[in-house]
Amino acid sequence: MVERKRRLDGSAVTFECARSLVVPGSRAVLRYVIEQERALEGATLVLPAGTLTVAHYWVDRPYNVYHWLDRGRTLAYYCSIARDTTIAEDEVAYTDLVVDVLLDPAGAATVLDEEELPPDLVPSDRATIARALDQLMSRPSRLVAEIESETGRFARG
Repeated sequence: MVERKRRLDGSAVTFECARSLVVPGSRAVLRYVIEQERALEGATLVLPAGTLTVAHYWVDRPYNVYHWLDRGRTLAYYCSIARDTTIAEDEVAYTDLVVDVLLDPAGAATVLDEEELPPDLVPSDRATIARALDQLMSRPSRLVAEIESETGRFARG
């Protein structure tokens, strides 16, 4: 299974993932392990080598959520604001809209990367970002509970 992240500049990166759940045209839950320690830019979080990523995607939401776990313990939830998410049997693809929201295990939210938005960003992408931020910042504890439940259902163990 492949995750394909398209960037606003037209470039793309792909990641090989394991499937937990794939409902084409609707939603997906994928897993992969971070092989090398990774410091998260704009935050104090460092993901140790071996961190499990459980990635949650929906075609009807303006974001994806990456649930990071270290030996079963939640480190954080990384919400990547996105558009044009597609889910097929062999691929999840989306366009990354630069801005991200980091939720700590208690649900406290930090907005990341707003300063990286291109000045010529089209109004429809600005509207998508505003809608996603409203959803993510207004109900973080509800999203955390949903992601914990989904991760437990499809990918723990």
